[in-house]
Order: sequence, then structure tokens, then C-alpha cells
Amino acid sequence: MRPLFSAETRRRLQENNPKWHIKATLQAICIFLSFIALILFARATDLIHQYFPYWHGDWSDWMPLFPVLISLIFNTLALAFLFRGKPLHPGWDVTAHLLTWTLGIPSMVIAVHYMVAWLWQPTLDFYPSDEGYDLDTLIGCRRWNYWSEACFPAIYTTGRTEIAGNVFLGLLM
Repeated sequence: MRPLFSAETRRRLQENNPKWHIKATLQAICIFLSFIALILFARATDLIHQYFPYWHGDWSDWMPLFPVLISLIFNTLALAFLFRGKPLHPGWDVTAHLLTWTLGIPSMVIAVHYMVAWLWQPTLDFYPSDEGYDLDTLIGCRRWNYWSEACFPAIYTTGRTEIAGNVFLGLLM
């Protein structure tokens, strides 16, 4: 089996940075995390636009995608340059990480603040059991139960997707 890096490439990388293999592993992990976060945020935005048309076009829905995209693009390019045996200048590394943090923290705060999961509420039972109603199948989906999981399950799917995207964004940062 052919090695991933040639002997010459490993020698050049070892001269530039003795811990290049740790950096390459962390960049590969960041690529994976940012790809998962990108999928989750894009799906959550699609669900929001599908089930909540009055929120359509809100800039806060797309804001968490920017630090994720910056991390995905930078780490992919840095890993590609590393595979060629030419690591990027450390200034690019610092700039990309600072930009990810600078955009990531406010976008995470805004994404959590405007999250659909804040609308979750328990199902309230308004029907007494002694009147012969089957409580497992009869739920009043009116004013008090509108945002419950039994009446509006899409809000729970969207909220869980947003929470997962924020978790992966937090792991990425």
C-alpha cells in the first residue's frame, strides 16, 4: 500500500512544523464538523421557510452558515496545500480562525435567540377523563396547544435541527 505522504513531503513538512500531523488531523476533524453543521443549518433554514412562511428571508437564519463556510473552505484549502507539501503561511491560519470566531460567536448567539425551539410547550389536557374521552387520541389543537408537539410536530423537528447545528458550530469553534 502506498503511503499518503511521500518521504520528501514528510521531510519538508517536518522541517516547517514538527507537529504537522496533529494539525492535519485537527483540520480533517474541522472539515467533518463544518460539513455536518452546514447540512444541519441549511436543513433548519429550509424547514423554517417551509413551515413558517412569515419568517421567510430573515437574515438571522443564514448568519450561522458564514463561519461554517469559512471554516470549511479554509480547512479544506489548508489540508490540500499540506498534502502537496506546502503548508500555508501561519498568518492565513490566524486570520481564518479569528474570522471564524468573530463571526461564529455572534451568529451562535443570534441563532439561539431566534431559535424555533423557544416556542416549544407541553401539551395541555383540557378534557377530563371521567367524561369518556380517550385522552391518548383527543387533543385540543387550539390556542393553548397550538405549539405543542402533538399539534405542530414540525416545530420540534426544526428546533432539534437548529439545536444540533448550534452544537456542531460550538464544537467547530
